[in-house]
Amino acid sequence: MPQVRKIGDDVLLEKLTQTFKDVGYEGASLAALSDATGLKKSSLYHRFPEGKAQMAQEVMAQTARVLDAEVFPQLAADASPASRIGAFVAVMDGFYAGGRQSCLLNMLLPPRGEATACGEAISTTFQRLLDALSQVARDAGADEAQARLRAEQVLVELQGALVVARGMGDAAVFGRALARIPAIILQG
Repeated sequence: MPQVRKIGDDVLLEKLTQTFKDVGYEGASLAALSDATGLKKSSLYHRFPEGKAQMAQEVMAQTARVLDAEVFPQLAADASPASRIGAFVAVMDGFYAGGRQSCLLNMLLPPRGEATACGEAISTTFQRLLDALSQVARDAGADEAQARLRAEQVLVELQGALVVARGMGDAAVFGRALARIPAIILQG
């Protein structure tokens, strides 16, 4: 008779995601991951034979699916650039709980110079965001070089605001950064 799983895959990935957001890859010991999921270490290894690295990869894959469903469609919608960037800002606000959540991409980054599958997925995600935001800026009238710089500035603004909000314990920092994003992309 097959063994009944104590926790479904979706809930398991949510709990792993939150743990990585809270303490980062290096801080997410197997004991911490076990506590967060309610699974014994042996059960975690049964589900993830390659250990923490596989857990992080699966969390990144789930994050990519969420971005594909919730973020990229907003940026590619058949709407005005102002509407698209407004929808993006709203999704980002929800995605990061108004600045109270850390960025998973940042928390899972490997040390500089170390190549990992997770690091490659993060790089790809940032590149896709940069491309999608650049397209919105181009549609708002920016030339290629300006559009790229504007998109890059949006990513810097988002990521920097998350770090500063966390460091200061003040989520309002993130809200103010979000309010600046439409002007960055749409400036004309």
